[in-house]
Amino acid sequence: MDEKTSRSGAAESGSLAAPPMDASDSLLALIHVASRQIGRAFHARITTEFDVTVAEWRVMLSLAGRTGATAADIAEMWAMEKMAVSRAVGRLERMGRIARRVKPEDRRSLALALTGKGRRVFKSIGPAANARYREITSAATPDELAELSRVLTKLVRQARDLAD
Repeated sequence: MDEKTSRSGAAESGSLAAPPMDASDSLLALIHVASRQIGRAFHARITTEFDVTVAEWRVMLSLAGRTGATAADIAEMWAMEKMAVSRAVGRLERMGRIARRVKPEDRRSLALALTGKGRRVFKSIGPAANARYREITSAATPDELAELSRVLTKLVRQARDLAD
């Protein structure tokens, strides 16, 4: 089997051929690819059905559990680019799904909150988003998911510490 056949066979079977790097580089590449593919799988269903991007969903998800968060808080929580959060916040505000208010304790900061409309939209998206995440994670056993969560938490902490 030649190299071209080998690559197309891997693509057809749905498996990922590891890039020609050492194991740690391959792992980080695989994490990046997994993140992008999970985002695409989510986007394919949720965006078309509910007119909400992945970034907007993250903002709404953040505010459902934490009214008063700022755009900077959300960017930090999700390790998102500030501009992506800003665009998501702007669109959600134009759609009437969130509102911005000046924080009394820091008049330079804007606290974000879901509006009544935003809460209704969030509740309508929630079951579909949860079902999609269950579909994605169904490829692994509960024990595998627990171990993956444990290891990824360690990697995220380490990367965050190195970035500071």
